[in-house]
Amino acid sequence: MRAHQFLTEAPLTPASLFDPRHLKWRPQNFLKKLEAGTPFVDKEGNKYYPEKGEFARISPTVKGVLNRLEFEPNAPLPSIVLNIKDVGPVAVSKFQKADLETEKGKKSSEVNVQPLGIGIAADPINKPGTKPQDKITMTTDEEIKTALDKHQEIKAGNLYDVIMSNKTLDQAGELGKAIKQAATDMNNNQVPVIKQYDEATQKKIAIDAGEYLGVLAMVKDVAEFPKKAAFLNFLKAPDFGNLSLIFPGEQNSPLGDSYGVQNAETGHNIIISSKGGKGSTASGAAPSLGGLRTSVDKRKAKIKPGNALDFINHIIQVSPTSAQGFAGINWIANNYPEAVPEKYKKLVPFYSEDIRAVLKNIRTKNAEPIPKKFLPLIQAPSIQASKGTDGGKLVYVVTKDLVDAINTGIIKNFRTTVLELLDENFVQIFSRIIGGKLTTKVLWPGKVDGNVVLHTKIAPGEPGKAGLSFKVTD
Repeated sequence: MRAHQFLTEAPLTPASLFDPRHLKWRPQNFLKKLEAGTPFVDKEGNKYYPEKGEFARISPTVKGVLNRLEFEPNAPLPSIVLNIKDVGPVAVSKFQKADLETEKGKKSSEVNVQPLGIGIAADPINKPGTKPQDKITMTTDEEIKTALDKHQEIKAGNLYDVIMSNKTLDQAGELGKAIKQAATDMNNNQVPVIKQYDEATQKKIAIDAGEYLGVLAMVKDVAEFPKKAAFLNFLKAPDFGNLSLIFPGEQNSPLGDSYGVQNAETGHNIIISSKGGKGSTASGAAPSLGGLRTSVDKRKAKIKPGNALDFINHIIQVSPTSAQGFAGINWIANNYPEAVPEKYKKLVPFYSEDIRAVLKNIRTKNAEPIPKKFLPLIQAPSIQASKGTDGGKLVYVVTKDLVDAINTGIIKNFRTTVLELLDENFVQIFSRIIGGKLTTKVLWPGKVDGNVVLHTKIAPGEPGKAGLSFKVTD
């Protein structure tokens, strides 16, 4: 899923909330945020949704403090506690003050304008702060059903009105205005011109707001979508007006930054993956291979040694994800020994005890060494200069080499298999900045239109942060 722009300037302590330099705007913006019901953010990026009624409960306290400070600048400041959905009481000082923009909108570029940030996403599946190993995961169908049961869908025909009436965008300064102007242009069947904004704002519009603007472009017939008629026929719908949009409440949805579209009359559930960036080839963040698990499980009978289903099924079973590269190289050695990269031929297979030693090196931050036989793999100057443990550097090298090997075409049916797993229920939307305009292109069905590559977002300093993923491009 594409990463949130989490706000980590400093905590919203009482002294920060009632900072004398910002009394004219920060407390007011705090109350506006409470009234809008949009989430607060802690330093780890977890979202905290205030309970209904908190604005009415807290407003007298904040206004009372402001009145006292007017006559008594050194008056004691109270610690404000909010009632948070599914969590309970949480001190405001746990949140980040950068979640509130400055009076002139100087912080507007830091406001999270993704669906979750502006409050149009479904409720999160997990409580804020849930440890990764304790998180509940749902299939896309389960996520969609849960959101529908809570009536948290948005009719595609109403998406423009939802964007234009969004209070968080009103509070997002120039960025919010730019997003609403882009939506207005689309509503008028025009491709938005965004060259007048700085590059950071343009990227926020395309990447973050693109999750809903891309769909709006499709709905308003502004997108390049040659197969629109065939897609609507597949959905058995005359237009997009009655389709229900559901934005996931978390960023761990099965296909990353995707969200569901459902035709309640026909029962069609569609996964739409929204990607954005600058340039005609921008493809955004890659969804995890793990997102294909449900589709793989349905096709277990088609798994044969050495085919793409076998590879994908093998990789998604590996835990932790930092071991996926080793498992992948072992898979190549077992199925295509002639394709094993030269530098690994005397090292494979990677044994469990060796991998455990590497993972222990990462956990102990180099206190425990990696096996000496692996040291030659991390001697390149660029690798040595990178931040991270020896184990982290090794995981990075092995994973990157696996990706390169697979993308040379070792598995002949890798592309067709991934596209088959995505099937006709998958739509790829690209929101791209081209020639100063926010263009939109839609691929459907992926099994006909898309190109596929294996991908990794791994870094030597964070070897366990992201598993293997894939990219569908035009």
